[in-house]
Amino acid sequence: MRKTLLLALVSFSFLVAPSSARAQGAASDSWKITVAPYVFGSGMTGTTAIAGQELDVDMSFGDILSNLQFGAMGLVVARKGNWGIGGDAIWMSLGANATAPGPVGVTGSVDFNEGAFSFYGLRRLNPIADLTFGGRIDTLQGTLRINGLNQRTIDGSKTWFDPVVGVMLHTPAGGSRWHAQVLAEIGGFGVGSTFTWQLFPTVGVDLSKRSSLEFGYRLLDIDYSSGEGLTLFKYDVLAHGPVVGFAFKF
Repeated sequence: MRKTLLLALVSFSFLVAPSSARAQGAASDSWKITVAPYVFGSGMTGTTAIAGQELDVDMSFGDILSNLQFGAMGLVVARKGNWGIGGDAIWMSLGANATAPGPVGVTGSVDFNEGAFSFYGLRRLNPIADLTFGGRIDTLQGTLRINGLNQRTIDGSKTWFDPVVGVMLHTPAGGSRWHAQVLAEIGGFGVGSTFTWQLFPTVGVDLSKRSSLEFGYRLLDIDYSSGEGLTLFKYDVLAHGPVVGFAFKF
């Protein structure tokens, strides 16, 4: 269901595109740069496996407040005319209690340091929509701690590349101190992850002509696996949580 919704949002970007002349009229011929540092309070839900040991994890929004682990995020976008380039760096330290799938009910905990470093191009479709395309380098450093009679700790790490494509919908520039934006993105396609998607809505208020305060909620789902049996490494996890930060325009 979530994959279908995101595919529909990406496809919608082509349907709302007006004539290129109208889009050209809304664009500027000078470079406009936005730098946006964020703080990301993230929880996670899904399944992980390191060295063949698989655990289910579930950290709800309420758990985020009581067991908060922060991540840092920074975004840079440069635009000129109808085109632009951007980069997005995320580093998250995620942790949760976990149980092994099946009737045994082995408990433990999982900690992941997750980095996602994106680079992409932008193509303005109209005053409220941009097409995004590029790639993301994902890196994971995971630790599973298994409780019970045979307590043990298992470490593992993986790095891979995911192609991504998406659409960015936003309110028209100017006219109000308030603005909103939503990024919908899909990728992986078996190149790195089997499938990955992201949904990132934000609302902001201008503090001045060159700065704004931003609030949002980010959902980043990654379904990646490699190996099998005792070499299985798996990360099928939805990371989600509130975002707050500032945006600076130059």
